[in-house]
Formats: sequence, C-alpha cells, structure tokens
Amino acid sequence: MRWGTVSGLAGVPVAEEEKKSSSLEHLKILLPALSLIAYIVTQLSKHRTESKLLLGLTLVLLVGAYYPTVSRRLLLLLERRKDDAVARNAFPKFREMVHRFGEFIDSRTDNTLHAIVPNEIFRHRADGPAAFRIPNRELWHGWWTYFWQRIDREHHTMDEMRAALMEFHLLVGSYANYCVSPIFDAPSNVKAEIPQEAKSSLNSFQQRFDRFAGEYGQFAKSLSESRPALHGLPYWISSPKPLA
Repeated sequence: MRWGTVSGLAGVPVAEEEKKSSSLEHLKILLPALSLIAYIVTQLSKHRTESKLLLGLTLVLLVGAYYPTVSRRLLLLLERRKDDAVARNAFPKFREMVHRFGEFIDSRTDNTLHAIVPNEIFRHRADGPAAFRIPNRELWHGWWTYFWQRIDREHHTMDEMRAALMEFHLLVGSYANYCVSPIFDAPSNVKAEIPQEAKSSLNSFQQRFDRFAGEYGQFAKSLSESRPALHGLPYWISSPKPLA
C-alpha cells in the first residue's frame, strides 16, 4: 500500500486508496445532483423533451450510484436473518447439552469425579497420589451456573450463540483437561494404586463423559458447517480411555 499525506495536514499518513474511494463517493453524489439541476432548469425553460431525457439520466445515475451499496446491505441483512434463524433453532439443543454437563459437577450425586475421588480413593488413603487432587468442584459449578443463567436471558442471535458456544467449549475442555485427564491419563504405577471398587465407579463415569463429549462434538461440528459465521468453531473435546 502506498501512502500520502492529508491535504493541509502535512505528515499525517493516509492510504491513497482511501482518497480515491472518497473521490468516487463525492462523484456519485455530484453527477446526479448536476443532472437534477439541469432537469429543473429545462423544466423552467419549458424544454419538455430535454427535461424528460435529463430526468431519465438523473434516475439512471442515482440507481447506478446507490444500487451496489443498497444491494450489498440487503444481502447482509438477509444473511444476518438466516444466521439468527439457525441460532434460534439450535438453541434448545445447545441448552440441553449445557444442562447435561451439569450432571458431572452436581454435588447432590455420588457418581461425579468430585464424589468418587474423596469417597472411594482418599477414604482409603489420605495421602493418595497428587494427580488425583483435582480442582475444587465449585470452580466449575459456579462458572456453569452463571453461564446457563446468562444464555437463558439472551435473545439467541448468531453473535450470542457463537460466543456462547466458544465459552461452553472452554468450560468443558478445561474440566476435561484439569479434572478428567489427570486421573485417567495418570502413569501406570499411579493408576495401580486405585482400589478396584473405585476403578469401576471411575469407568462408569468415563462412559458417561465419553458419550456426552461425543454427542456434543457431533452437535457442534454439524452447527459449525451449517453457516459461514460458525466456520472454525471448536467442537472436539478430549475424552480418555477407561481404566484397565
């Protein structure tokens, strides 16, 4: 890109392309205005034929000047409406997935990681492996609670849906990386210390989480391919293998 200076303001850089664009905009306004003035003059001088020709020319110039801009804005408006319609249709399923994730951090059940680890592993060994000391449940539960409450208040436009999908992927992905993976991907000698009863509970958890991660991944992948505004949306969530 070449650079010039703003007229009258020496040393202030401005792209020459911007100056050309500004000149074209002025020309779009000037030509129809001149044609309209000429039309008025011919009307006053009672030159009917020339007046009609100038009126036609004025209309042609106006259409030529503003049709591309109006057409482009209409297309953008139509695309935005299509995007918002997709977002509204996808929201009930997304909301269902968000609430399903709450099952993994619910303090009222005994089949979550935050229940299995202290009740079935550390109960037998208070000095259990450090890898099993996962972050406090409230960290995820508080984040999840405020998240679903907020999305329920939103209007479910495409912009809101995209932001919500990105945040939810971060929430679930962080939980998988900081709570699930340290246990299921621990070294073999560490996993050998897990009581058999706890392994059974953990594998039951793994099956539920793996099913959730797979179903959410399919939902997010399908959604990311449905509209250009969602292209590049992350959808894969790590799910470990069961304990041997």
